[in-house]
Formats: sequence, C-alpha cells, structure tokens
Amino acid sequence: MPERQKVVPMIHVPDVRATVDWYESIGFTVINTYGNDGEGLSFAILSFGSSEVMFNQGGQSSARHRREVDLYVYSDNVDDLYQRIKERVEVVEGLHDTFYGMREFIIRDLNRFWITFGQPSVFEVLMTGIREGNKEVVRAALDVALESGGLKPQTLTAALAAASSGENTSGDNQNSEIREMLKKAGAVSPPEVDAETLQSYVGKYKGEQGFEINATLKDGKLFAAIGAQQPLSLIAIDKTTFRPIAFDGLGTVTFNVEAGKTIGCSLKHGPNTMQLKRVKEAKC
Repeated sequence: MPERQKVVPMIHVPDVRATVDWYESIGFTVINTYGNDGEGLSFAILSFGSSEVMFNQGGQSSARHRREVDLYVYSDNVDDLYQRIKERVEVVEGLHDTFYGMREFIIRDLNRFWITFGQPSVFEVLMTGIREGNKEVVRAALDVALESGGLKPQTLTAALAAASSGENTSGDNQNSEIREMLKKAGAVSPPEVDAETLQSYVGKYKGEQGFEINATLKDGKLFAAIGAQQPLSLIAIDKTTFRPIAFDGLGTVTFNVEAGKTIGCSLKHGPNTMQLKRVKEAKC
C-alpha cells in the first residue's frame, strides 16, 4: 500500500487568492482550491516538488519582523532558484552556507512569513562522500567547489582529517584514493599537537552567562561538548586553536595558556568571541 503518513503545514492567511498567486509566481504548483461565493478562495493546497502546504482563510495581517511559522523548503538547486526570484521577492538573507551543512537563502512572502530554501552545501556533500567512502561523490563535490572558486584551506584540512580518521566505511585502498584527491585539491594535514599539550586542555570551561563547554581526550583526540550536547571531534589549526571536523564555519576554540597553565578559552563564531574561564580540570 502507498505511504499515507505525512505532515502538511496549514497556514491561515488574510487573502487566500493573493497568497496562491504569489506562491505560484515563485514556482509552487496549485493542487486544489476551494472557493467562497464569488471570486474569493477559502482554502488551497499547493506543492513544491514532493512537499505540500495548505492555506486557509481567517489569518490576520502582521507588521512583525518574523511570524509564528517559517517554511523550510528543500530544493535541488538553490543558486538557480535564487537568481530567478531574487528581484521579485523580499530577500531576508541572500545565498549563504551554514555551519550545519546547508546552502540557503531566506525570503519573506506577502504575509511576512519566512521561507528558507536549502540544499546540502558542497562541504556537506564532500563529508558525506568521505564518511561513505564514495570517491565519486568526493570527486563531484571537489569539481563543484573548484567551479565556484574552491574550498577554504581549513575546510580541505578538515576533510582530509576526516578521510584519515578511519571513520568511513570503505577499505584502505578507497580511503587512500580519497586522501590523494583531497591533497591534489590543496588539502594539507593539520598540525600535530602532542598528547601532553592536549591533556592540558581537558576540563570544564564556563562563561559569565552560564554557557559552558567540556573538553575531553579520547584515543589521542581532543573533543569539545557544549553543555550536555554530543562531543565534537576537533582538529588543530595551530597549537592552541582548534575547530570541529564535521562542521564548517561553526567557529573555533582557542585555549588560553599563562605560565604553562591553561586558564580559560575563547570561543569564536563569526564576528563574536566569548571568553570562558576554566573552572575544573578533568581526566581524559
């Protein structure tokens, strides 16, 4: 039997007809509409690819910056879609790659609801290929990156570290081929930091607002966890600064050392830097 279980958002809007026309103009398809007396519409179902959204009457207009509901729409090619519609819509945020592995842009519809269109970023595709040991996916991701200007040196270093970690599912020969592809693209191995130095960073760090991270050491690798979240594997940028392997652009952590003792760390994300004090040393 066909799968019938799914979730479809229903959004109440002031003018269903105007909303349907607007969504059609950016590429949505009308599945069905239901009318009131005369020219009005009371309800509509639209689709975008395999997804659907419903619009119902009775919604209120709003001047708020952001409404109660956002739509997140997965697309096959967000770059092309953005170029097609950017002059006809209100853009909240243009094309950008996120630290969680998506390439996105955000617009606002006529009722001020946000719509984010997204697809996996080149980095996410690259890391998926590395995790699965799929050299064709890795090659395709590197080709796309080259066409768009290439990947940052730190990004390639993180990819090489992932390919060398033994966490992927392919054999040694496949791993070796992937590593060679990454090196030809410009990847270099991360700096080596000795085990004693890594151990000196292990502990709990806390900021003034209660934000905390825990640094741990396992199998010779440094990890950091925000609060009770899953620990993230780190690679070195230099002897004191590290970044997560699996997230591009999430930020960096720099351990502050005075007189040979680690006293705190700095978390940098975009233009923002947060200072944390070391409150507890811990064993690996």
